[in-house]
Amino acid sequence: MRRNTALLLLFCAAPAPLAHAEAPPACAAFRWDVGRDRAALAADALPAIENGGALSFGQAARVRLASPDSVHFLLPPERAPRPQSYAAVIELPPPPAPGLYRISLSEGAWVDAIQNGAALKVKAFTAAHDCPKIRKSLKFMLSASKTTLQISNVAAKEIAVVVSPD
Repeated sequence: MRRNTALLLLFCAAPAPLAHAEAPPACAAFRWDVGRDRAALAADALPAIENGGALSFGQAARVRLASPDSVHFLLPPERAPRPQSYAAVIELPPPPAPGLYRISLSEGAWVDAIQNGAALKVKAFTAAHDCPKIRKSLKFMLSASKTTLQISNVAAKEIAVVVSPD
């Protein structure tokens, strides 16, 4: 009985790596906590969105990319697409409230956010090359208008994206 009690106490006092997996050390390179976005991007069976499709706030999705030549960019991307890279344009509805929003991506990419026909300036940016399921996170100040995201310079044919309030 004492042995079982001692084992139970030892198990309860031990750190909880069995209860939940902690972020790998490479994820510490991000300048802000991306744990929630990383979990959303890592979820099983993310819905797929085609180039030109719509994304909801807080809902991660896999965006199927196309050749930049076949993508109808609202504005020319701030950084020209590289040869043999992929791109997409996706639409967001007006945000639940105006404010600072994070756009987090599973792969390296260039992102232009456009509202009311004008490109928005990135307020903050962070990235980590070796963090699983999340590669980059950007912050944009969004007004109460719909937003167009232009994603380009992606090496893969698909990228997971989530947009959430900061």
